[in-house]
Amino acid sequence: MAGHGADKGKSGPASVNVVTANVEQKDLPLDLNVVGNVVANQTVAIKSRIDSAIMEVRFKDGNEVKKGDVLFVLDRRTLEAQLQSLKSNLARDRALLEDARMKYNRAKDLKQKGYETVANYDTAKANYEGQQASVAVDQAAIDSANVQLGYTVITAPIGGKAGTINLTLGNNVKANDTTALVTINEVKPVRAQLAVPQIYLTALRKSMATQMPEVVAMIDNDKNPVQGKLTYIDNQVDAASGTFVARATFENLDERLWPGMFVNLTVRLGVENGVLVVPETAIQRGQSGDYFFAVANGKASKQPVTVQRVFEGMAVIAANVKAGDAVVVDGALTLKDGDAVSVRYPDSPKGDSPKEAPKAEDKPAEKPAELIPLAPAPAEQQPTTDRPTSDKPVPAQH
Repeated sequence: MAGHGADKGKSGPASVNVVTANVEQKDLPLDLNVVGNVVANQTVAIKSRIDSAIMEVRFKDGNEVKKGDVLFVLDRRTLEAQLQSLKSNLARDRALLEDARMKYNRAKDLKQKGYETVANYDTAKANYEGQQASVAVDQAAIDSANVQLGYTVITAPIGGKAGTINLTLGNNVKANDTTALVTINEVKPVRAQLAVPQIYLTALRKSMATQMPEVVAMIDNDKNPVQGKLTYIDNQVDAASGTFVARATFENLDERLWPGMFVNLTVRLGVENGVLVVPETAIQRGQSGDYFFAVANGKASKQPVTVQRVFEGMAVIAANVKAGDAVVVDGALTLKDGDAVSVRYPDSPKGDSPKEAPKAEDKPAEKPAELIPLAPAPAEQQPTTDRPTSDKPVPAQH
């Protein structure tokens, strides 16, 4: 009769050594980690609105400018001459208006007395009203010239950092040229733009309904995070990528964030209570989706799983398991559904318990053997050797 240690081939298939971990139910911070791109809060490309020449540049590349600061002064001599000509036209037309007014009043009085024909009266009235219109046109031309003259002084419409000056002193400029004179970026505050997967849309909107979520920006080679707030989400999801645009605002008083740079962003949406989590290493990728192996009664069962997110190495899952169930975290590559398993510990590949296979650092250090010097033996007790001895007699010891 076969004993208890019979051949495994007769008693059943060999079990697979695996390492397991328990499914846990816990409260986890709901953080969204994405890469964002820093953009200026406002950007203005400064261009001339008239054709002229640059007479003065009152700032330098990269200067901090305030709203209303004078940046460029253009040549205004031509416009001033045109304005003087328009003022002369206005004075002439005002004199003609006064003459037309007097002729109209005279024709009106004579007509009332019956000494003037209706035709002459109508002509005087038309001349008077026409001259009034001429004066109004002259005044409008002067107002327009004053506006054009104001364009010769170019000021900063916003405060911020000035970029490279593209056209310097003496260059001709054209109205609304394709090349900007300079570009000003507002960097205090500054914004970071990020593309957020659509699965976070509901959580983001819910969080923003009560308060603006905190956002932490990490810069490469800088251990100090930058704190900000999520202030904007787009009104639609991009159907091609399944993401939507969101923007976070940072005070950026120390100007550590710069337009164009990439940063790692963490959006803190709150705390998700009572979620099921397993180590991320338990999740396996398959053609039909993600899965893991649950262990019960010494056997492994393949379970489909939906990974909702990963937080610090723990995967938040939706699966047909409960807290306390064991899942395989090591050894799943050679495992099939229904295989018998033997649970081993991570530090004990033979399946021993921690007591049977203590870690190397838990073993007491062996004390090295103490070396004791040997005293020379008495002459009569000294062992003989095979080496040849001398023919000389050994002197007697007293």
